[in-house]
Amino acid sequence: MKKYILLIMTAVLLTAPLSAQTSVTAGDMVISSKLMTFFKNVYVARGGLKAEQKDSVLTADRGIYDRELEIVKAIDNVEVIQPGSVLTSDYLEAYVKEDRILARGNPKLVRIVERASPDGEGKTKMRKTRIILTCNEIEGFNKESRFLAKGDVRVIEVAYRDGETEEEAAESENSPVSDLICETLELFSNEDKGIARNNVEIITETLRATGDKAIYLNRENRMIIVGRAHAFQTSKEAGTNAEQVSELYANKIIYYPDEDRTIAVGNVQATVYPSSGGSGKGDKNKDKKKKKREKKKSGENENKDAEGIVVKKESGNSPKELPENLPEGEYLKIEDNEDTYIEATEDE
Repeated sequence: MKKYILLIMTAVLLTAPLSAQTSVTAGDMVISSKLMTFFKNVYVARGGLKAEQKDSVLTADRGIYDRELEIVKAIDNVEVIQPGSVLTSDYLEAYVKEDRILARGNPKLVRIVERASPDGEGKTKMRKTRIILTCNEIEGFNKESRFLAKGDVRVIEVAYRDGETEEEAAESENSPVSDLICETLELFSNEDKGIARNNVEIITETLRATGDKAIYLNRENRMIIVGRAHAFQTSKEAGTNAEQVSELYANKIIYYPDEDRTIAVGNVQATVYPSSGGSGKGDKNKDKKKKKREKKKSGENENKDAEGIVVKKESGNSPKELPENLPEGEYLKIEDNEDTYIEATEDE
């Protein structure tokens, strides 16, 4: 009988550590694991790692806590959940004293953003989108509520709705509302502001812009592009459904995403590429007549189109190569150089 009791007690002692959580504290952080060993001031967690600090929760498959250096190293399937954001990576270091984290190995930061936007009827409505940031390395400074992303930075904004499935979320990533590429990006959570630097490229449904730096102010729904600012914007021609593309060079380009409105300021150079219009029968006849007139006056260096706009021709009647990604249609180049700013809207 004693033999059986001894066997039962041994089994209980062996299995108890597997189900119980072992916890240690590091400053105001509580670190716990189902299987944790301690040797020379180093805790090794093999049964899953969980570290809780204020409103932040860190989890990983395994990890190490160096009590002397006060550094937590999380390894494999790392996830940091904070209000409004989720950070995932393969590896993360948390510096307890500095209240700083450093994520490497496919880091990805996802935030849900809600802001007011016009509904087309003169009213505003709240709209949710998901912001997805990927790069080579993310550094988070919790005391400053600041993130710094480095290397091959890309930020896409996609549509979001409550209750969407993982498949629906993945599908929406194939059709982003906007796409930002740069080398470094600073995010300031309290100010709801981001600063992109070096080889910045911004792509939306109607805009493609580049520059040395871009400042995004989410609360003001405004993006400021500076340093060799260059942009192509597609808009509707006044009174028609035809699209035209405006090419801008300026010291500063200000873009309002929700209004799809652009302002260029300082040393502005603008070129407008108007399309031939819609696809109706009347438009096709107009195109044929226009081609005949152009052919008849092919020896001239300057001509007028059907609407009386002066069009400059290249020598030899070979049109200058148009930019890439223009909408389908025939284009006539109009030169326009001004020293003051111009404003391009959907009505222009």
